[in-house]
This record gives sequence, structure tokens and C-alpha cells, in this order.
Amino acid sequence: MGLSTKNLRLILVMVVALIPTLAYCSFNKATSNHSANYEQSTREILATATERMQNIWNMKQRIFLQLTSKGKSPLGGQAPTKQEVENETYHLMYELAANLSVVPVNQLEDPLLRRRVQRLAKLQLRGLRPRDYEQAKDLLRSMRNFVSGPLVCISEDCTTRRPLAMYPHIVNKNMRAKHYEDLVLNWFSWRRAINDKDTAKSTFIDYVRLLRIAATYNGHVTPSRTWYLNYDTENFQAEMEAVVWEIMPLYRELHAYLRHEVQITYPKADTKSDGAIVAPVMDQILSQDWYPHQFFRTPHPSRQHQLPSVHRRLEEVLVTPVKINKKAAEFFESLGLNHMSDGFYDRYSRRMNDDEGGPDCKSQVYYFPPNVALRYCPKLDYKKMMQIHGTMAELQYNIYKRDLPFGLDTEPCPGFGGALAETVVLASGTARHLHRLHILLNDSLSEEQSLNRLFRMGVHTLVAVPQYFINDKFLVDVMDGRIGVKEYNCAYWRLQDKYAGVQPPALHSSKDFDPDFKFYRGMNPETSNTKKFLSEILGFQFYRSFCLVSGQYKPGDPKFPLHNCDFYDSKEAGDMMREMMKLGATRHWRDVMEIATGERKLSGRAILEYFAPLFTWLKERNKQLDIEPGWDADELCRKE
Repeated sequence: MGLSTKNLRLILVMVVALIPTLAYCSFNKATSNHSANYEQSTREILATATERMQNIWNMKQRIFLQLTSKGKSPLGGQAPTKQEVENETYHLMYELAANLSVVPVNQLEDPLLRRRVQRLAKLQLRGLRPRDYEQAKDLLRSMRNFVSGPLVCISEDCTTRRPLAMYPHIVNKNMRAKHYEDLVLNWFSWRRAINDKDTAKSTFIDYVRLLRIAATYNGHVTPSRTWYLNYDTENFQAEMEAVVWEIMPLYRELHAYLRHEVQITYPKADTKSDGAIVAPVMDQILSQDWYPHQFFRTPHPSRQHQLPSVHRRLEEVLVTPVKINKKAAEFFESLGLNHMSDGFYDRYSRRMNDDEGGPDCKSQVYYFPPNVALRYCPKLDYKKMMQIHGTMAELQYNIYKRDLPFGLDTEPCPGFGGALAETVVLASGTARHLHRLHILLNDSLSEEQSLNRLFRMGVHTLVAVPQYFINDKFLVDVMDGRIGVKEYNCAYWRLQDKYAGVQPPALHSSKDFDPDFKFYRGMNPETSNTKKFLSEILGFQFYRSFCLVSGQYKPGDPKFPLHNCDFYDSKEAGDMMREMMKLGATRHWRDVMEIATGERKLSGRAILEYFAPLFTWLKERNKQLDIEPGWDADELCRKE
């Protein structure tokens, strides 16, 4: 039976209609095959990289064991040097990024694999070619030497005295200084020493050039996108700035009160009642946050209202640094987190020698999965007790994320781990926790003592946060070309005026280069001011959340203020902390922070709630003294 013309046309129409479907199916099959091939080859690349990384971790373990066994590694042979580990790590990360940068991420179906590629395909300084990377390391060493090198001759006299380092020597001199002239002399002497023949400025210029080159390798037209690489946020600087403005009303009240104290103590500083505070004095204020002989008065300066000394009692109760370590570990065990076994203390916990650790004597955590290790400071005091709680937080974090794939076994953004550590540091320093340790008789301070403690904490925190932001913003604005070379110094002082109410001690010009020593410390991405800013702000946000869920902070209840919250023994807080730690970098940091805070942005709310009693007192006291918060700085930088 033949087909009619009408039926032939119908069949033809149907065939034509099926062509796109057949083509689509064919395309999908091809795409699926390509995706499978991409995934297979990517997994092979990452498997090889993981093997190489395990070798590097083994090298780190041998270094740790050698450092703690006086001589050759117990594993046999001479242990590798830190420089060898650094070289191996650089070559691995550089080559891995080059291989992964050509992987079409969107065609990888496994979301965890996509995340690994995204994290490992882009680098900061390690993305530089070997020659440029070595130069960047040399420049970082030079800037580190600006801070810790013996470079400064006070009064130009180095014939009878050794030159001094900015940190710790000059910082300690400033902390104890009684005369304004000494502060100014020290301020100028260090800047003259590091900027002889424009050394500091030219070093900074060369370093910024390399940061820009690193950004081009990532395909970033705006260099700061590489600086803020793992924050995965458009215009992260704007988010930080919003926090600075959020806490600014509190900062302005504190600034006004401190300015009044400066006028009384240092009349030669010629501080105006509506003006800025000169930089050498603001530096001293920061250094005196916990110094018992500070020049500024606390809210209740009489002796009976001073904070109780805990040093002797701490020595009686905790006896040795080892016992402090175990008490800090108990904090996390009370939350339901990992128990640090006797085996850990026997094999992977070692005391530093008395001459190690530098002026800060900070404990060090070693990460070489499947093990973690600790070298702890032998000093026994209140500050070290709080710091070791933060160090134990880092150990716990490493234990939880060590089972994650290489590349995701890290914090979701720089400073996130520091923020978690900050929560335990805050809790361990409270009267409530010190009472739990039998160091204080009562679980709360008197109202006057509590306000004095908050004031000290305010100087420590509120004065530092704007400086972290200023140092970060100055670097980023230079990097992105918003500040030209001839404008460096005056632009820096404009930022100090705008965000901190700080000015130079005398007329300066665009030929000078005046950033403080913490600016140079923050040049390394691993110790950046960005990272410190996030750790501080997010740390208070986490602390507030842990305190709320534990019932140790009850807004409006004077018996449970945020500033005396100890969330020890709270399984609810522990569950939040564990869940965040176990995720490592598998999720965006905003997803991870939301687990605890219910928020996805940085916020100054927790800081404002923590310091609420201080804020109230400052407003009342400034009103009594007829002090107007805010400042109008003199124009003390001229263009040349």
C-alpha cells in the first residue's frame, strides 16, 4: 500500500521536528562524556598532589620531632629544614594551580570537587613565578626587619648603646614613657631609620608591584580581588567599612574621653578639645591597654576598685604550663569536643626552650595529618593562660578538618579559625571562668571593677579595630590604583583622620612615609590586617551566639551580661563549634558562620552589646566633663 503525499509530508515534518531532540541527546551524551573525562583527570591531578602534600606533612613532622629531641630526627637521618618545606610547598601549589586553572569548573558535577578546584586554582603570592616569588619573600623579610631588626639609634647615638628594634624595645620604652618629648623622639627615630634613602617606601612599592602581578595570573583586573581571594565577596572592603561605621559612635565616645586624658597628661602635645590625638600618644595608649601604670584614668581609679591580681593565685592553682594546657583542653572537652589524650601530651606536646618563642612567646601548632602537635610557651601568667585557650581552639580545628580532602582541610576564609579561638579567649578571661578555676573567690567583679575591666578591654579592642581597617584600606587603595605614589603619605593621614581621629605630631609632607609597624606586619597575607579585622569582629559575633545558646548571656539581666559570659560546659555551643570546624573549607564562610550566628554578614552588634555598660558610662562622663565627641584634625600633610 503506497503512502499519500499528505502522509509523506507528515512523516517529514515529524522527522525534522525530532532532529533538535536527537542533536540535544547527542550533545548531552557528549557533554556527559566530557564531564566524566574532566572529573577523572581532575581527580588524578588531585590524587598526585595529595601524595606530594603528604610527603610535605611528613617533612613537617620530622622537623617537629627534631626540634623537640635535641639533634637528629628520631625517625632517622637529618630532618629537613623549614626552607626545604617552604620550597616544596611552593612548587606543589604553583604547579597544581597551573594544572587546575584550565579545568572547566562548571562542567564538574561533583560539588566538592568543584570547590577543591576553585580553592586550589587561584593563589596569592605563591601564584608568582619562581623568581618573582623569591623577590616577594625577600621584600617581606625586609619589612619584617623594619619591625624586629635593631635599626634605631635614639638621639643618633649608637656609639655607646646597641641599636633598638621597634618591637619589642621601642614599644616597651613607649609603654613606660612619662614625657611627650620621648614619645615623639621615638616616633621620628624609627621612621628615619627605616626610610633612610626611601628604603621603606621603595620596598613597599616593589611589593605592591608583585601583588599586582599575582592578580594578573588569577585573571583579576582589580588586584584587590586576589588580596581578598578566599573571602569570595564582591567589594569586601565595603563590608568591613560598614562595621567600622557601625561601632563608630562608641569609638568616638572613647576617643573623646582619651583625648581629655591626653590634654591633662601631655599639655605639650597641644591637643585641641575638638581635635585628633597625635599618633605617638595613640600608640602609647594601645601599648598600655593592660599596663598597670597607664597615663589615662580608668572609670574608677581608686585602689579598691582596681582589678584583682591573679598572678600569685594562678601559680598556686595551675602550678605549671602543662597544667594550664590541660585546663585549656578541658574547656573544649566540657563542650563535648575532642579529648586530648595522655598519648598526645607524651608524643606531640613539647615545651619551648626559654630562649625560644620571641618577645611574645606564643605557642605553635603543627599540622601534619593525621597528627597535630603543640609547642607551648613555658611562661606562666594570666595572658598566657588566655592565649593557650586560643591555641587549643586551633588544635581542635585541625583535628576536625584533618579528614577532609587536601585543599578543603583549612578554614573557609582567612581569620575564621582565629574568630573561633577569640570566643574561648574571651570566655576564659572572665571572672566567672576564673572562679571556676578557683583563681578568683567570686564569679563576678564589683560593678566598679567590671567597668574598669571593660574600659581596658575597650582600649585593647576598640582602638585596634579602626587601625586594622586603615592599614588594610591603604594597602588595597594603593594596589588598585586609587592612591598614586606621590599621594601615599597624605592619603594615609587622611584615612587616620577619617576613621580614627589620629594625626602626625608635626607637619609632614608627601615625601615622607609614615605607616606604623603593624602596617608592615600585615603585608604578609598570612598575617594580614584583613585577617585580624575579621577574627576580631567575627569572634565577638560567635561569642555572642555561644553565650546566648548556653544561657550565660541574657539580654537585660544584669546577672548575665555578655562581658562576663563563660560558656564552659555548654554542649549546645560545642555542637555549633564542632559543626563549623568539621566543614573546613567545604562551604562558603558565610554558610558556615550562619550555623552559629544566623547571619551572613559581618556586624558590630556583638561588640556594641559587649561594651554597652562602658558606652553608657562614657556618654555620661563626657557630658559631665562637657566633652564633645568627634574631631576636626589639623591639615598636617602637605603635597610636594
